[in-house]
Amino acid sequence: MGSQVTIKDIAEIAGVSFATVSRSLNNSSLVAEKTRERIKRIASDLGFEFNAGARSMITSQVGTVAIVLPENYHLVSVNVYHGMLLNSLRTSLEEADLDLIITHQTYNQDKGNNIIRLISRNKVDGFLVLLEHLKQESIHYLDEHEIPTVFLHYPPDESTKEQEVISTDHYEGGRLVAAHFLKKGRKKTLLLAKTQEHLEFRQRELGFCEVIEGGGGTVRKIYCDSTFEAAKETVTSLIDEISQYDALFGCNDLMALGAMRALKDRGISIPADIAVAGYDDSELARYSNPALTSIHQPREELAHLSCERLLKQIQKKKKGEPVTRAKISISPRLIPREST
Repeated sequence: MGSQVTIKDIAEIAGVSFATVSRSLNNSSLVAEKTRERIKRIASDLGFEFNAGARSMITSQVGTVAIVLPENYHLVSVNVYHGMLLNSLRTSLEEADLDLIITHQTYNQDKGNNIIRLISRNKVDGFLVLLEHLKQESIHYLDEHEIPTVFLHYPPDESTKEQEVISTDHYEGGRLVAAHFLKKGRKKTLLLAKTQEHLEFRQRELGFCEVIEGGGGTVRKIYCDSTFEAAKETVTSLIDEISQYDALFGCNDLMALGAMRALKDRGISIPADIAVAGYDDSELARYSNPALTSIHQPREELAHLSCERLLKQIQKKKKGEPVTRAKISISPRLIPREST
């Protein structure tokens, strides 16, 4: 295999983690001597060439953290919430006296991998990943080089099962909206759900349906894109049967606001005829007319805790200590306003 052999190859053969292989090749006392020798023997047999100079360069600290944003961040339906979270992350990093690089996973110029590029150039000490899915090559590279990383906002899935993930409890968010409707005596509900399969949206949907149906109510699910215009068009197409329902939940604020526009255009009163709630608690929710009831995602807490956990990883790596990667879920809260 020669120089093509990677730490990943050695880890798979030895049946250990990337970190264990890397520590063994660095003669770390955190790995039992017997295990270290076995891993070194496997590496030698495979012809693996360990570059100690490169390793030293990678572990040096530069005082900078990269925030990886979704490729479609430019879309209003994405950056309405992500932009607010980014501002909170920036505040937390500046309080810790850390610089930040804002990037995407894919490099525009040659479509290369920005995460690998930043690591190989020794540009950052760690990553805050605001993506639903990360390429396997990115995850392998992060693990292989033991780069401190925290995934945030999106619920953990198979791809992040061994990573640190700090997310909002979106299932609980859906339950909170449903409980609010039931408390107001609203049991015949419309749910505007996102067409594409996204775990955070699906959790909101499941939580909402469970509580409404468990409370003796009914839910009609309508799927559309998560934009203002798509929601407006969808609700307009249903306007003749809207009188059957007394509450509507849009799985983000833009969907709820698009629905409100369609309802108001046809003279339907909110909340007298139908109550409306959204999700995200964006600025738009506060300034709509009527002001929109919404689920506040704990972005300030998410940002603070994510930065705190990342700093701990960076400090432990500097000391050569093992890192414990947690899965932390933070509860959202309902912000009731005039629309309900």
